[in-house]
Amino acid sequence: MERTYAPVTDDEADVVGLIAYSTLAAMTRLAKDGDQSPNFTIHAEHARMSARAFTIFTQVEAWCAHRGVDLDAVGQNYEGLFDDLDARTRPTTWYERSVKTYVTLGVIADFLQEVAQGHGLFEGADWDLGQGEWERTHLAPVIASDEQLSARLSLWARRVAGEVLGLMRATLFTHPHLVDSPEEGDALMERITARHGERMSEINLRA
Repeated sequence: MERTYAPVTDDEADVVGLIAYSTLAAMTRLAKDGDQSPNFTIHAEHARMSARAFTIFTQVEAWCAHRGVDLDAVGQNYEGLFDDLDARTRPTTWYERSVKTYVTLGVIADFLQEVAQGHGLFEGADWDLGQGEWERTHLAPVIASDEQLSARLSLWARRVAGEVLGLMRATLFTHPHLVDSPEEGDALMERITARHGERMSEINLRA
């Protein structure tokens, strides 16, 4: 018996477009990090993370195909979303690049999860790319052993966080249907900011 799927509202389709576009952006970011990595092993590890992001994209693509959602159209709504963020936070070292990805992907992942849950989408989905665990395993000990590096990267992380959190607030303003109300948007951002602080402490940086 052929399975039937519940119809998707325009607001739900727009959320899916944001998720799909952000997933492709994460894939590209991780691939670039791998290309700039200091050795072959790290390059390969980041290539696997990038491939994981593309696998998630294909899952979203299949979800859309089953429900008649034009993924190209809804994804296009967010074209260029992260361009200004990247232009204003250009890393100058591998450590800055790695921390930028950790901060950015962490905040965006929390944002997407909150918005998706608010619309009852993709409940229980496991979309962890592994980058956070990689940072906690490989970068956190280096930061802990170098006070000067920790101080420098803490300043950098705060700069990146300010930009990405500001971008998420702006996205809620330009796409108000992502949440039920402005008050819910404020509460969402408070939760995301708190979790960002927790992630910073996990790699020995000060938020």
